[in-house]
Amino acid sequence: MSKRPSDIPTVEISRQELAELLAELCPVHRIDLAGAVTLPCVQPHRQRWRQWLAAERHADLEYVTRDPAAREDPLRKNPWAQSVLIFGQRYTDGWAGDEDLLLREVPWTDRVARYARGRDYHDVLLKDIKRVVARLKEAVPGLAAFPSTDTGPYLEREYAWLAGLGFMGKNTCLIHEKLGSGMFLGVALTNLRVKGLSAGEQPQAEPLYAVVPRRRRTPSRILANHCGSCTACLEACPTDALLPSGGLDARRCISTWTIEWQGRAPAEHRNEQGGLLFGCDICQSVCPWNQRAAEKAKPLGVRAEYAALDAHAELKLADLVELSDDDFRARFRRTPLWRAHPAGLRRNAEVVLENLSAKE
Repeated sequence: MSKRPSDIPTVEISRQELAELLAELCPVHRIDLAGAVTLPCVQPHRQRWRQWLAAERHADLEYVTRDPAAREDPLRKNPWAQSVLIFGQRYTDGWAGDEDLLLREVPWTDRVARYARGRDYHDVLLKDIKRVVARLKEAVPGLAAFPSTDTGPYLEREYAWLAGLGFMGKNTCLIHEKLGSGMFLGVALTNLRVKGLSAGEQPQAEPLYAVVPRRRRTPSRILANHCGSCTACLEACPTDALLPSGGLDARRCISTWTIEWQGRAPAEHRNEQGGLLFGCDICQSVCPWNQRAAEKAKPLGVRAEYAALDAHAELKLADLVELSDDDFRARFRRTPLWRAHPAGLRRNAEVVLENLSAKE
């Protein structure tokens, strides 16, 4: 995080003025959702977050444990901040149903989580947010804003929930009732005091800007997660990583095994990885909200950069096992696959090929 002055003066703007500016700027830069939260704010999920860390369900991913108080409260290091802007950008039009990934003829890119098939969202989304912020600065003299995507660090989903971008689903994803959960989130810490914005005691019913509204009417239970009695995601998870009491045990998550642990799936659970090469979309693909989004959101379109890259089609699954470090770097730099590292992607491919052979 760059150094920032501690005495940035506050700038006031009305909720309506900010909403009008976002409605003008977000569509130009393919931002689908945008909202704001006043700082400081109540964070209803903060205690669960602390309990999750204490139970070591973060799968020894130490970066999430660094200074948790600062992650929860941006004002500790940025006392000048008055609000945080939250932006959402879709990377898929929902899930109409995925292929059987234990079939050999499935393209290897179909074995990659949808968010990771194209360019790295850290680049694409951040650039779009910076463009929106630059235009906001032109319209609002004195505005100070510092965008980030995952690098703040902030509890992005908490702010997105409070800003009305969606509800927290049982699969731990933020879900918009019309767009589903296939979206990236980014934030911008600002010196804007937004008059007319709630103090954050409960989520807003709608964000300040949305490409489509969440609902036809304001719900009577804004705090509800709107999953109801549905447990499709919990039942579909092949490793029982989703907890019935809520939350995710990252130690049991295929995304952790294939990405963060760079292909080092627990030996006794390698078969549970199935045909998944990088990441896992199972808990999203079975979600009724995402299946409805496949019908409703498709005409809206998503950023072309998030589609599978043409160069990926040159490779077969077996080629990934033999992929050299140099070829990996040439092909996958500036893509999410970079996080697996060359050895990790090779290991993942080996596990998938083992599981395919066992299926035959």
